[in-house]
Amino acid sequence: MLNEAQQFFSDMHDRLAIGDESLASVQLLEDENILLVLDEYTRSKRTKWSWTDDQIAKGNDVVKCMNNIRAFWPLGIRQVYYQVISSVLINQAHWHTHGNPENPMIKDVSGAIEKVLKWLRIDGKVPWESIQDSTRTLTTKSGCASAKQFIQDEINLLFKYYSRCVAQNQEYHIEVWIEKEGLLRIVEPIADRYCRRVLACKGYNSISFQQDFYDRTTEAMAKGLKPVILYFGDWDPSGCNMIYAAMQTLQDELDLDLSKVIVDRCGINPVHFSSLPENPDPVPIKETDTRAGRFMAAYGSTCYELDAFHPLELQRLVEKNIQRYTNMDSVACNLNIEKGEKAMLAELRKDAASYLSAKFDSLSESFIAM
Repeated sequence: MLNEAQQFFSDMHDRLAIGDESLASVQLLEDENILLVLDEYTRSKRTKWSWTDDQIAKGNDVVKCMNNIRAFWPLGIRQVYYQVISSVLINQAHWHTHGNPENPMIKDVSGAIEKVLKWLRIDGKVPWESIQDSTRTLTTKSGCASAKQFIQDEINLLFKYYSRCVAQNQEYHIEVWIEKEGLLRIVEPIADRYCRRVLACKGYNSISFQQDFYDRTTEAMAKGLKPVILYFGDWDPSGCNMIYAAMQTLQDELDLDLSKVIVDRCGINPVHFSSLPENPDPVPIKETDTRAGRFMAAYGSTCYELDAFHPLELQRLVEKNIQRYTNMDSVACNLNIEKGEKAMLAELRKDAASYLSAKFDSLSESFIAM
C-alpha cells in the first residue's frame, strides 16, 4: 500500500510516461528528482496588488507605527501587528468592515497588515532591513580562504567578548518571563546587563518548560539563592491566567514549594494604562476565551496587550524590576573588576597575535622548503 506522497509521485511518473502535456513543465531526473519550471501551468492565480485609497491608508498607519519604534528595527511582522492594533489608529474606518468604524474590525487584520507590509517593502516605501524573519534559519558558510586568514579571524575574536558575571554574590536567582516571543529582542539586552535569563513563554507552558524551570530553581535554592520570576504578559483573560496555570503545575504536579519562590507580575498591569503612549483604546476580549467570565467579574472588560508599551518603556520597566531584587553595589564592584580584566586580556591578545604571526611565517617557510 502506497502512502499519499508515494502515490502522488507514482501517478506523476505514469503521466509523464504517456506524454501528458499538462506536465510539460516537470522533468524527472534519473527517475528520482523533479526539475521544476515556472510556467503558465504551474503559476498560481494571484490577485494583482494595487494601492487603493484603503490600502494607502492602512500603509500609512503601518509606517507610522514602525517609525514610532524605529530605534528597534529590524522588527518582526507580529511585532508590527501588535503595534498597530494597540494604537488608536486601529479605530479608523479602513480597519473596519465596509469602511464603517461602527462595524466590527475586518476579519483578518493580521493578514491585511502582512500584505500591506509586503508591498511597502517591494515598492520601496520602507527599507527591506526594517523587517526580519526570525522563523527561517540560514546556516553559516563553512571554510576559510587560507590558514593565515583563519588565524587572523581567531585573533580578532580572542578574548573580545569577555564580560564578568555581575549576578554573582547576589541574594536572588532572577528570571524574566515574557508572554510574547516577539518582545524577546527588546527585553534581552536589558536582562543581559545584569546577567539574567529571559524566557519567552509563548502562551501556556509545556510540562518540559516547567520541569526545566523546576531544575533551575532547585539548583539555585541548593546554592542558597531565592528564586524570583518577573512576569510580563497581556492584561486579558488568558494573559492573566497563564502565570497562575504555570504556578499550579509547578506546585501540584512537580511538587515545587511555591512559598520559596517569588512570582512578581510586573506588567502590563492596570496601573500602567494611563501612561501608555498615544492612550490606545483597550483591545476587545475574545468571545471564545473560556476565562473571560471570571476575568470580567474580577477586573472588568478593559484589556491591553503587552505590546501596547513603547519598547523604551518596556525596557525601563524590566530594568526597574530587576534592580528591585539586585544589590547594585555588588554589580558596581564586579564591573570595576571587569574593567581591569579587560585591559589585561587586551594585552594578552597583542602578545598572542605577535607570537602566532611570527610562528606561522616560520612554519610556512619550513613547509615551502620541503
